[in-house]
Amino acid sequence: IKLAMIRVDAALREQYPQAKFLLQVHDELIVECPQEIAADVAALVSREMESTAALSVPLLAEAKCGKSWYDAK
Repeated sequence: IKLAMIRVDAALREQYPQAKFLLQVHDELIVECPQEIAADVAALVSREMESTAALSVPLLAEAKCGKSWYDAK
């Protein structure tokens, strides 16, 4: 998760500077961004998390959007 956090943060700074990486809770990353780019940011986060390591089993990441963490669950 630490490697994924570094990759996500770097990708967000480069591609979506208006998105802010706020918090990590266990295996979840919380990102705040304008609603207009939320789907694109969610796709970027999933892509970066899934490609962090090459393992014999695939890494799967699920991204959800919502106005609050509760709504995104």
